[in-house]
Amino acid sequence: MQPACFDPVLIANASPIASGSPSISTAKTEPSADAIDASRTSSVSNSRPDILNENGMSKIKFFKEGISTPPDASPTSRLSGSPVSAYPTYKPGAVQASTPVPPPRMGFSPPSNGTLLQGSPFSGGMSPPPGGASFMMYGGETPGARTPGAYTPMAFTPTGYTPGSYTPGGPVKRANSGYALDASGTNKAHSGTPRKFGAPVASPSSRRRTESKKPSTRIDPEQVPRPVGQPEAIKEEGGKVYETNKYHVPPAATAVCTIIDRGSASCEFIRSTVNQVPAFPSTANTAHVPMAVICQPFAELTAHEAEIPCVDLGEPGPFRCSRCKAYVNPWFTWHNHGKEATCNFCSQRVEVPQEYMCSLDERAQRRDKEERPELNRGSVDYIAPSDYSEAPPVVPATIFVIEVTQRSLQCGLLPQVMWTLRSLLGFMEPPSSKIGILLFDHALHFFAFYPGLDCARQITVSDTEDPFAPCGADALLVDAEDPAYRSQIDTLLDELPGMLCAEDLAEQAAGCAALKAATELVGSRGGGHVVMFHASLPNSGIGALRHRDDIKLASEPEGGGLFNVQQPTFIEEIGNDCLVRGVAVSVFCAPATGIYIDMASLSRIPRRTGGEICFYPGFDPSRDGERLHYDLSRTVVQSSVYSVMFKLRVSKGLAVDSMHATWDPEVIDPSTFAVSRMSVDATVDFTLVHGERIEGQKQAYMQVACLYTSKKGKRLIRVHTLQLPVTSSLSNVFRYTEIDTVTNLLLKQAADSALSGNGSFKDKLTKACVDMLHAYRANCASMTSAGQLILPESLKLLPLYIGSIRKFPAFRAGSDIKVDDRIVSLIRSLGLPLALTSPLVYPRVYTMHPLSEKAGTPTGVGDNVFMPPTVAGSSEKLATDRIYLIDNGISLRLYVRANVDQETLYQVFGAESLQDVAVILSAPEDYVESLSEEAERMLACVQQIRRERWRLPWQSFYVVLPGTPEESRVLASLAEDRAGAESAYVDFLCHVHKLVQNKQD
Repeated sequence: MQPACFDPVLIANASPIASGSPSISTAKTEPSADAIDASRTSSVSNSRPDILNENGMSKIKFFKEGISTPPDASPTSRLSGSPVSAYPTYKPGAVQASTPVPPPRMGFSPPSNGTLLQGSPFSGGMSPPPGGASFMMYGGETPGARTPGAYTPMAFTPTGYTPGSYTPGGPVKRANSGYALDASGTNKAHSGTPRKFGAPVASPSSRRRTESKKPSTRIDPEQVPRPVGQPEAIKEEGGKVYETNKYHVPPAATAVCTIIDRGSASCEFIRSTVNQVPAFPSTANTAHVPMAVICQPFAELTAHEAEIPCVDLGEPGPFRCSRCKAYVNPWFTWHNHGKEATCNFCSQRVEVPQEYMCSLDERAQRRDKEERPELNRGSVDYIAPSDYSEAPPVVPATIFVIEVTQRSLQCGLLPQVMWTLRSLLGFMEPPSSKIGILLFDHALHFFAFYPGLDCARQITVSDTEDPFAPCGADALLVDAEDPAYRSQIDTLLDELPGMLCAEDLAEQAAGCAALKAATELVGSRGGGHVVMFHASLPNSGIGALRHRDDIKLASEPEGGGLFNVQQPTFIEEIGNDCLVRGVAVSVFCAPATGIYIDMASLSRIPRRTGGEICFYPGFDPSRDGERLHYDLSRTVVQSSVYSVMFKLRVSKGLAVDSMHATWDPEVIDPSTFAVSRMSVDATVDFTLVHGERIEGQKQAYMQVACLYTSKKGKRLIRVHTLQLPVTSSLSNVFRYTEIDTVTNLLLKQAADSALSGNGSFKDKLTKACVDMLHAYRANCASMTSAGQLILPESLKLLPLYIGSIRKFPAFRAGSDIKVDDRIVSLIRSLGLPLALTSPLVYPRVYTMHPLSEKAGTPTGVGDNVFMPPTVAGSSEKLATDRIYLIDNGISLRLYVRANVDQETLYQVFGAESLQDVAVILSAPEDYVESLSEEAERMLACVQQIRRERWRLPWQSFYVVLPGTPEESRVLASLAEDRAGAESAYVDFLCHVHKLVQNKQD
């Protein structure tokens, strides 16, 4: 077996060292030149998927030939160039996996030669003291030394109902601005505004459809409401402009637009399901439309939108109501020459402090209103007074904790992470650029950085039952942009993967021990971010997890107990400690295909602390490297905030009933929570109820207040105030309801129920849909025929969306979906940003070949291009000789159908076979001469979607070929088709119609 390439040159006692340099012995060994050379990876061409060393062992290829360092930010790829300049650009082929990795053993046996744990590349053949720690240094004996070295993703059949055969009792019609179909399936407008969105679109492939027959129903499938048609092109930079005091219903969450704050907070930060609040509890109860607000308090703003102003009022802090503690906002009213104010939330009259007093004009408005952002803007930041926090804020630091087992190296996770971290250097803005690196296998391997050294010191802690940081945070967490440390970090990240050898790596992973040590290290300096990378189940050391995946258990609706965490005491202690110290944990998991990694346990602390949860089953850099690169880049670079205290206040007559987010609310108060970190995507839903009548008020108010620490170490208070009109009209409640916010709330309620083991959430979803449609039918369209199904215009897509949610793989019980996949999907749903709701629930399908005349060509506005029209999300609508782009908000899939002829492939892509299409589009910049104009326009459409969603997580692009497992997953994602035990869209609509009729009777 090849000797280790990290050489043990320092041995210290087992007691932790509080700070400074470890005590040093004279034991030192020098690596041979042969050992160093053998440990490095060769520069190889991209023609072969693997390379074998002299022993026949498959080795990782770190950098593609000719790419010795990670790229700069200049995009060169037609598909890989990020639309966000703050992130480094991914380079396809820079990292490649070796041959498939065998699944890790569930147990561990010591080597037959009797030596202790020689599988570690860091042990160097040495046996660490039993129960103690060994400290090793690489690159010199003292801080002044300069010793060079080498780093080397039962059918649903209600009683009396048969899918596809039910005939509704009468025509479906529109009334009172509702949506309807008559008995022949023809759309007719009886009153209200004619339907635009979702208008019937003749399928271009109708003559070619042969897959299946139309369902036998009196509703024409071509006429049912669906979000398809021609996407509207962007007509000006930044999109259409909306002012918050002028729209009755905010623009769609997916719209490209510019929001101007005119006193009420932007819909990008806070939205309501109902944009006119019912004045009476009876009105709300009759409508059955859930009252809720969806808050995304740190959403990114576009370049065309004004930044949130920051107000410094000194130690007295912001002016607040003395009773309800609401912050001053544009709707406080002023009296007595500016000496008194009335709170718009609780109507309390309060005295104005002397330092905040100002005279009033003839309209009883403060004369300084235009000069004070808090009096004319709906969103504002305050510099928090010192008494708002128990300790002074610190600049958050980030430590990357990476698994270095056989699985991690051979699958390409380790080199991909190192490559991305190396490319991120220069993109992290000081002072939030303090980073540290901790590797783990059966032991923990820290790296200390001291000025004057060429290389970082490696310090190994072998005691994984009581892990600790071997030296102070000043040495383990350093500024990556500081010239005193930059060269050491560069060298470590460049050369570390190349010097590891797969045959020397252990199969044990002390991941929980590494987590404990890292959280304590970051917590000791006042807070920050721990980013964990797992390739296998943490199976050794404190908090070790056992393999418990069982098909019989996983097939149960409640997960058979697999949704519960292992080591609950250990995880609870770390989670509580992280919340107290302001430490967030993110986890990136890349298990082998089909191998259990226990996401229920590994995701628990990230959920509680506001970290990211990223999952890459069967990780392969050629397929998943781009996604991991941008996920990690976004996690590190984005303007996330730390040590957050959150409070939602509502005006008199309303109350907060429940909260839905990945973290937990306060036990006593569902309107309040504390979390270690909130990202720019962090979203939380609050359901509201009436505490009493809203009498004598024309407006209702909601106010979000977040106390947080910015990445620059400032303690701030962010305040968003939303104003909504009050109505006593049931028709207005329906007219101004927003479908995306309602769907987002219902989805999160279902995910919450599923994670808690409540298996009745599907029935609750259907009941919520039926209750709303029946309320509208009975109270707003009572003059229509009793047999008609009436859909309110604002909720006409609700049956489609509910039927689609019921088909989510995460909500299905069975052996066809792994429990880890279910857990991750449910957590994603629970934290879903509003802008991702619509495409995730109903994936958009674009026809890519043949392209429409304008599709993919410039609009004349910036870099934008025209998009092709979308077709219905049903396999019946997909011609077998065409190419489609399927967008579900998470990924983009170019689906090449089975009967696309070879001539078309050659003319469009220069490909001689279906397999060549995937190869060419994986790196289109290498095949410029073979790509036709139509192919270039296809790629321009892909980039247009990414450009419009630059504020959301990166969407990876895949080519899906016929006859592959991925094709089955794509077809299963089409929202209108039957999926497993769930009905097709038209059948589900008929079922909903019957339930509404039954409720009327």
